[in-house]
Amino acid sequence: MVNLIAGVLLLITFIGLIAYCAKGGNLLIGFIVTALLWCIIGRVPVTTVVNDVFEKSVESYGATIAIIVFGAWFGRVLVDTGIAGYIIKKTVELAGDKPLLTTLLLNVVCALIFCSAFGVGSVMAIGMIVLPIMFSLGIDKKTAVGSYMLAVAAGMYLNIAYVSQFFAVFPDITYDAKYRTFAIIATVISVLVMAVYIVFNYTRQRKNRAFAATPKVDAKPLPWYCVIVPFVPIVMVSFFAWQPVPSFLLGIFLGLLFTRNMTSYSKAVEKVQKTLYDGVADSGLLIGMLYGVNIFQAAAKQVAPILQDLLGDIIPTSPVVLLVAFCVLAPLALFRGPLMIWGSGIALASILQAMGVFTEPYLFMLFLVPPVAIVASACPTQSWTMWALSYAKLEPKNYIKANLPWGWIACIIIQIVGYLTYSIV
Repeated sequence: MVNLIAGVLLLITFIGLIAYCAKGGNLLIGFIVTALLWCIIGRVPVTTVVNDVFEKSVESYGATIAIIVFGAWFGRVLVDTGIAGYIIKKTVELAGDKPLLTTLLLNVVCALIFCSAFGVGSVMAIGMIVLPIMFSLGIDKKTAVGSYMLAVAAGMYLNIAYVSQFFAVFPDITYDAKYRTFAIIATVISVLVMAVYIVFNYTRQRKNRAFAATPKVDAKPLPWYCVIVPFVPIVMVSFFAWQPVPSFLLGIFLGLLFTRNMTSYSKAVEKVQKTLYDGVADSGLLIGMLYGVNIFQAAAKQVAPILQDLLGDIIPTSPVVLLVAFCVLAPLALFRGPLMIWGSGIALASILQAMGVFTEPYLFMLFLVPPVAIVASACPTQSWTMWALSYAKLEPKNYIKANLPWGWIACIIIQIVGYLTYSIV
């Protein structure tokens, strides 16, 4: 009877967390407060709360935080040295005065850049180059913002800094050959969905809105070989078995070297300090939120037996049924809902892990795809989407209606691919 009451109280607080997240509440505060409440409700010993929930959970995240910081730093180097702008300029010049082709190529290039670049600052900085170009081509703002967000999302599957966050929750998963195979396929699918989205919306809008002139892009001249810099981290990790941090460092060094920011000691120091500072600033709030997620996950593991007793007969134990449920209910990842692991979904993930029915790769795949396919491309609570909507003066409700169906389609296809890749059938 005591466990039944505790289970009900845990569910009530969980629903409260979902509501809090959906209203845009501070996630760090929400996770810590809920973690504390769950420990109290679950009668977790004080020593366990202090040592395991609030200390060890944070300590264990050190390696992941390092990858996030260096990834954000690398993203800032791409932006501040002009490499990203240079690549975008060459893309526009290649497409000429063809609005549809220019829009397609721009977003494909952005997707490739975000396979390595990380951080809201990088998304915003590149967006301030790309979005005005699409606006000048006559692409309506909703389509321009939507395609750019889909491009950002497409790059996340291969992005080491982004994916490493999930490895902290699912420690049995690594950036190995199997994952890279899945990530490449997921990226291709995302790009194809993005391309169809652009063509579909472009053909629907009035063609007389497009200008014939090729838009000008302000970008300083750089050596042609600068275009290899965005791909250095992925290549080093994938083909030379380097660890992420030295891979990012090599990319940072080459980025500064190729753009002549190392011609003097003082200039190099100045650029290193500025890009590092901006990278840390870009990732600071994210790191705080992820610490909160880890604390909450540790608390959820402590009370998982109570929730399992309460929900054991409700949660499906068939991998296929759970896959279908995640595909059908994918929009519940919006507003930090129960399918968004960097939101209230961390509780669901912890419960499913504690059940011991599903394999780690299977759960990893289920919880990886919705944050990328749905949240990164269509959710207004995502920091860079918030910025883009404000920048373009778009209504969040209308934006969700326009982008969610496409993110949903990508989510379903990629979930099935993940299911097959990890041999769950």
